[in-house]
Amino acid sequence: MTGYLIKLIRESIPLTQEQLAVDLDVDRATVQSWESGRRSFTAVPLGQAIAVRHRLGRLGANPTLLAALDDAAEADLILAAVLDQHVTQSDIAEQPLGWSVLTHRLTDLILWAVLGQTPSFARGLPLTPPRRGPVASGPTLPVDQRHTFFAHLQVLAERAATGRDPNVLLHRQACFLAGMDPTRAAAAWLAHTTARARRRSAFHTWSPLWPDARSVVTSLANQGDPEPLRHFIARAHPDDACERAALNYSAYWVGEIPYRQRDDSFMPGPLIDWHGSVLLRHLVGRLDPAHPFVDLNIHNVWALLAARRSLVLDNPNQGRELLDRTIELLDSDRISAQSRQELTSIVYSLRADGLTGTGTGR
Repeated sequence: MTGYLIKLIRESIPLTQEQLAVDLDVDRATVQSWESGRRSFTAVPLGQAIAVRHRLGRLGANPTLLAALDDAAEADLILAAVLDQHVTQSDIAEQPLGWSVLTHRLTDLILWAVLGQTPSFARGLPLTPPRRGPVASGPTLPVDQRHTFFAHLQVLAERAATGRDPNVLLHRQACFLAGMDPTRAAAAWLAHTTARARRRSAFHTWSPLWPDARSVVTSLANQGDPEPLRHFIARAHPDDACERAALNYSAYWVGEIPYRQRDDSFMPGPLIDWHGSVLLRHLVGRLDPAHPFVDLNIHNVWALLAARRSLVLDNPNQGRELLDRTIELLDSDRISAQSRQELTSIVYSLRADGLTGTGTGR
């Protein structure tokens, strides 16, 4: 992942491998080995790696790609650990997938390698300039390694859930990524995990098991079954702590909380350190009846506007887009009854604020 990103960064300048080698004061073989993955860039001494990033910036590298370099290195670390053939015996505590809470960008980079889908942060960037001959169009893993990745996630999730000291963060993040399997092979396993969790817990307020259950039902929705997620939205937000947890986690996911969190304990805290404009834009862009998490996105918009009423007043264009999408969703038969009520409340609130939409809705 890191090597492919370095190649994209070089091409964004644009420079050949020979030209970049001269500017970085290394030989061409070094640049070539970084880009091919034969020599991992993560093995470069920290001081040299920092100097390389600064030089790339001065040379005119695309700042969006350059900012993703650290996450790409972590994505490589996670991929290697999950794909390790000794995953059934390795020390669970040494699994980097359980070291900190994943962000959207880091998850996008992992899935770029596993699914071949361009990360959302890089969409719209000119990532593939014309080249001669057959070249890789992305950092995608071979098919057999993709199957291994999803199979090993289930192994890690089961191991993380057992024993005297379960690793809840590793379990939920393994379940979440397992739900991205496009073959839907994880659906039955995730359904069993959900049934087991329901027997074990009923939420009266936030607990470390709350985000774990949320990740599992979200994965099930991605596998084609939205009902457990709808049940969670309706039953697992009994107090303000759970609503705060949903919003804080979403803000963290999209990067509005800029520092990495070691575990999920930050979630039920006060709604501070973030504004909400980035989160609102992210959610509005996903108010699509075909989106597997559409009910969750609707609920989060509803909760966000309840907590940050001024967001749409500060950005009326975003408010008008939200109104249009909300009205269109109300015509859909692919949302829950609760989502319909929340959408109706959003429309009423927006119109009360004087917003009339752009004319694309009713």
